[in-house]
Amino acid sequence: MKKEVEDKWVMILGCLLLFCVQFIANMVTVALPTISSDLHLSVKMVNAINLIFLITSVALMMPLGKYVIKYGIGRSLKYSIILMIVGLLLSAYSPNINTLLISRIIQGIATAIINGSIYVLFTIQLPPNMLGYDLGIMGSCGYIGLCLSNTVSGIIVYYISWRAVFLVLIPIYIAALLILIKLDDEWYIKDVNKIDHIGSIIYILFMGLLLYGVEELDSQNIFILILSIIFLIIFFKYEKNKKNPVCNLELLKNLKYVLGNYTAFVMYFMTFIATYILNLYLQHALGFDARLAGTFLLATPLAVVFISAFAGKLSDERDERTISSIALTLILINVVILFFMDCVPIYFLLIACVLQGIGHGLFSSPNNRFVLTSIDQKDLADASPMLSTSKDVGKTMSLSLFSIICGFVLGSSNALEKNIPSLIFSSKIMLGIVICFGISAIILLSLSKIKENYLK
Repeated sequence: MKKEVEDKWVMILGCLLLFCVQFIANMVTVALPTISSDLHLSVKMVNAINLIFLITSVALMMPLGKYVIKYGIGRSLKYSIILMIVGLLLSAYSPNINTLLISRIIQGIATAIINGSIYVLFTIQLPPNMLGYDLGIMGSCGYIGLCLSNTVSGIIVYYISWRAVFLVLIPIYIAALLILIKLDDEWYIKDVNKIDHIGSIIYILFMGLLLYGVEELDSQNIFILILSIIFLIIFFKYEKNKKNPVCNLELLKNLKYVLGNYTAFVMYFMTFIATYILNLYLQHALGFDARLAGTFLLATPLAVVFISAFAGKLSDERDERTISSIALTLILINVVILFFMDCVPIYFLLIACVLQGIGHGLFSSPNNRFVLTSIDQKDLADASPMLSTSKDVGKTMSLSLFSIICGFVLGSSNALEKNIPSLIFSSKIMLGIVICFGISAIILLSLSKIKENYLK
């Protein structure tokens, strides 16, 4: 197969997989009230449906990324797709919450493999002069999946059932599997030799305990958080002198790389919880059904579609930090509008959705390019999974923090419909924290650009 044709197929593969992994991370959000009613769940168990998926994905992404890149990206992607299909089928036919949670763990494992390898595949395969544009298109496909999941899920839940939501992605995953079979190729990073198995186990324990511990601040979870910090200290000491570490700590000396990961963390911290909170407000406070709420949230992915190609091309011509700062500012305005969601007309909330879509469409390609071009290609095996981890940690931490806030404000009450004022108050506290994070990211990007210009 000619290189140009292979590049196109890899582009299509990337668009499909990034669409799916982001769709699956958010697809149950609109369905949660229906799932809760059907399976008779508490608020904590409802949040666990998303959290257990995110925790599994984030904790395994970095270690599995090493194995994937060493033993072959193509082979690993095939296995992960098959595993994902199994997990989706199990979710669709789950008789109880325990089975549903197990199926979400399976989906999290498959997602970790895909996220840990897909950006490495792009950077190896695609031409450098078009990398920003290509990353923009594929990154936007991912965010369209994240946002479109609300609309598609809402319609499916309304007309069929919440179980059918898990079946909608199976044809797309099968199409991606057929593309991989058609390509019949394999991709490796040559410099990845030995894999640090012990370090991988320590990292998984640290990340898993950390993300689980922040879900709720009771005596048990505080102990889990302390335990996670102990594992973090052990991890740093153990990895410090390893020749083939799980995480290349030398990358943390690269300020551009660290800044790019932080801004990615902040972006997903902001947008994930903003969409989550708006969905709860629409369904519980305003009385929207799943179909109507999903249709309302469609404004965000539509905005991404219109801006994605322009943003990708722009990232090849302009400084990525300037574009990212503009994108974060638009997201910040969106969050400020949501902060006053109970005081503003409904069309203001629609404007907020559009601003979020434009902001994320502008942000995705420049930031990915900024991060992946700030390091040497030999470090891609570490840099790419870490970037994906930063994004998913942002989503997980935002949901965990919101769960903690709801626990304090709502107490032991499970019926959200009877506690709308408390839900809105919890949302405002969370959105206030989100605003602070957004401002910090914009300031750091601006200072970085000013410092570089001054040194020139």
